[in-house]
Amino acid sequence: MDSQQLQTAPRQTRFFLKSGAALLAALCVACVASVAQACPMCKEAIAADSGGGDLISGYFWSIVFMMSMPFALIGTFGLYAYLQVRKARNAMTDETTSDSPEQPE
Repeated sequence: MDSQQLQTAPRQTRFFLKSGAALLAALCVACVASVAQACPMCKEAIAADSGGGDLISGYFWSIVFMMSMPFALIGTFGLYAYLQVRKARNAMTDETTSDSPEQPE
């Protein structure tokens, strides 16, 4: 082996390890895919298959929950950031007012 082959050997090894890991992950997903079910609300609606209303209700609630999660998460973090900024501004205002000398009237 010359020096060029020695330098490329670790790259090739990493490539094969990454490719093997990706292939193994894809194989695991493919094997589990037949076992996977729909969302829990839809699964419950199908299990209680007494009519089409339960299935429609299951789809409705699953869509509502899925669509509301990003807004709930972003709103929670946004509120937290806003409260922290407001707290810091109040602390800064209190600090500057206590440092300034009082002027006599």
